[in-house]
Amino acid sequence: MMTRDSSSVSRPRERIIETASRLFFRQGYCSTGINQIISESGVAKASFYTHFPSKEDLVIAWLKQREERWIHELKERVDQHQSTDKRIAAIYSIWYEQIREEGYRGCGFINMAGEFSNEESPVRAFVRDHKNRVREIIAEHVLDEYRAVMKPGDFDELVNTIYSLFDGAIVQAQNFMQDWPIKAALKASIHLLPHDRGEMASPHE
Repeated sequence: MMTRDSSSVSRPRERIIETASRLFFRQGYCSTGINQIISESGVAKASFYTHFPSKEDLVIAWLKQREERWIHELKERVDQHQSTDKRIAAIYSIWYEQIREEGYRGCGFINMAGEFSNEESPVRAFVRDHKNRVREIIAEHVLDEYRAVMKPGDFDELVNTIYSLFDGAIVQAQNFMQDWPIKAALKASIHLLPHDRGEMASPHE
């Protein structure tokens, strides 16, 4: 858990972000007004605009904070295990934890991107970058042992497929309001792992 800055400057900012997080998840970005955020966070309007000149600036700050905590948790779960199959199970475990804490609300990043129709929006750009960072974690922290024994194109395909299964699982769990899509995606991801290392071995082995 991240430690909050207790300074008088940061307290209002944190209250605003926490309030916005709750309201954005419950109501959506477009249905949440600045006045409601100001009222429920208990800050002055001037204070709000000192920290966030616009609502879009606020949502970017919220997404950055959420990503920092989420990525830290994901890496921490993965790094507890040595074998790839257990590391895959570890990344999926974060979805179960999220459902327990937030319900079947899906991916906060995808939900937020969907509220911005402009493909050039800074919010959509941030979400794309975030998803690329998640894919890199899967490549570098989960599947890295296969990099040296697979052709680059095959390795990239494996990463892309497992990433797509992982990221899609929380969307379908939200759609059906059940966790079977997570279980199915986890099972499929593990089945995708190459098991015959001899056939994949590089000439240098």
